[in-house]
Amino acid sequence: MIEEKDRLCSLLKYEAEKNYCREVVTIAQGQNLKMGTIVGEKTADGTYKQVSLVDPTDAEATTDGTETPIGVLLQDVDASTAAQQGLIVARDAIVIESQLIFPEGATADQKKAIKKGLEARGIVSRVSA
Repeated sequence: MIEEKDRLCSLLKYEAEKNYCREVVTIAQGQNLKMGTIVGEKTADGTYKQVSLVDPTDAEATTDGTETPIGVLLQDVDASTAAQQGLIVARDAIVIESQLIFPEGATADQKKAIKKGLEARGIVSRVSA
């Protein structure tokens, strides 16, 4: 049986203009991320990681910037052994919600908050397009 790999058109349904909407970023070492992963920027070094979850009831929670969604990865990136470049959609786009990859264990409310963060950047998720 031949299995077809996901294509960009399965995730990205609209973008205003690719040279405006897309950014090349550095994915931090120690991650193997798939297309559709929602990423945030680590403020200490400017690398990108999968968006992290923060418990809003924990006043002692430390944050590194990755709790703020910045974009959606447009390709698979294996940065397991070294940081790698990756391509994200960072603004003015429509993505298919079922193709988004949220952090493991994210609750419905956390997913909603992450999607709101993306919407603030002009990245809207839809059930279908």
